[in-house]
Amino acid sequence: MASVKDILEQKGSEIISVSADDTLAQAILKLTHYKIGAVLVVDKEGAIKGILSERDIIRHLAGRIDIPTTHPVSDVMTKEVTYVKPHQSLESCLQLMTTGRFRHLPVMDGDNPIGIVSIGDVVKAVLADQALKIGELEYYITNTY
Repeated sequence: MASVKDILEQKGSEIISVSADDTLAQAILKLTHYKIGAVLVVDKEGAIKGILSERDIIRHLAGRIDIPTTHPVSDVMTKEVTYVKPHQSLESCLQLMTTGRFRHLPVMDGDNPIGIVSIGDVVKAVLADQALKIGELEYYITNTY
């Protein structure tokens, strides 16, 4: 059974982050530069204070005449961060993401963030795991006799 750790081993564990005092414009530039959908919001010690996703930004900017990208990240970020541990199953990640209606999960080892997985990462890994199982079953069925 594949786990969150397997995804991090494949994609790497680089964490792109901002501080709560950074401006929204700075965060948007990071999202664009790294071609990602979310950044962790961390304090000076690296502790997670929130997560800022494209959806958070859109919700904040929706319906505004002026687009105040100078607002601090802390005004826009999601403060209650759901996270997973490296040993958690991909099915539990999918359940959390579906129930919580979000697309990014920080991966924590104790109090330390060690990576972030997206819904795309999890779905890709689940499909690969299923394809492997199907292949093994086909081999078992066709080569048994």
